[in-house]
Amino acid sequence: MKKTKGQIRKEIKYSTEEWNKVTALAKKSGKLPAAYIRDQALNIKIKVIDVFSPDDGVVDIRNKFHREMNEVAKTVNTHKAVFTSDVEEVERIINEMGEFSRNGLHTIAMREVNC
Repeated sequence: MKKTKGQIRKEIKYSTEEWNKVTALAKKSGKLPAAYIRDQALNIKIKVIDVFSPDDGVVDIRNKFHREMNEVAKTVNTHKAVFTSDVEEVERIINEMGEFSRNGLHTIAMREVNC
């Protein structure tokens, strides 16, 4: 008989797809599924968002928007006229900026912190 004194047994239900994923990840890590699940549950890592990191990708995207708008402004100032293509370009940039801010389609640099 196995020694289970002091241990608590709990059951978890998985879908077939979930269980296949768990067993594949357990196998990849070289552990039995129970050990893999226990390690994942107990070795929690908190992701900290570093909004001031230069590697967050946000600065590059903002610079892209600024650059594109400045190009349109330069064209308008050079020709002293606003063309249909300029208006369409500004609308495209504004729509892209809106999508970016609404959907958060950007990467954020994160670092892991052990608890």
